[in-house]
Amino acid sequence: MLISVCLTIYVGPGANGSGTVEVMGLLNGINFPLVIQVDTLFVKIFGTLFAICGGLAVGKEGPLLHIGAIIGIMVCYIPIKSFRVLHNDVNKRQMIATGASCGVACAFGAPIGGALFSYEISKPNTYWTFSMLWRVFFATSFGAFTLSLLISLKEGI
Repeated sequence: MLISVCLTIYVGPGANGSGTVEVMGLLNGINFPLVIQVDTLFVKIFGTLFAICGGLAVGKEGPLLHIGAIIGIMVCYIPIKSFRVLHNDVNKRQMIATGASCGVACAFGAPIGGALFSYEISKPNTYWTFSMLWRVFFATSFGAFTLSLLISLKEGI
């Protein structure tokens, strides 16, 4: 528990809290500079892991939503020339929403729930289109399928 507290204070202060409110703010246009960073991703992953190992009652839904949002925005910055198209604000918000949806879908095992949760917390903005909802649903379905495949491989079924 002390390790997760020290990581949050000294390495990634953007990782405090569950992450749901911060991602909701990002999707609605508020700029949180510390919330979407690699340091925050590292601290969120290992801080949640150490907090759970320390016996704290920590839910997995909020941290997985935040981790998914950070990974979603990191996809925009993959150093490939064709990914430079994703550097505008609308595509960044769409990738944050898709990553957050995948995090929720993997936490609950419900792809439709993940897509609808992300739609709900974004207070349907102009970047939500019907085609984006289908893309988000496909991404959440793929994430939930991959998670269940990995769980069955681990259990040997």
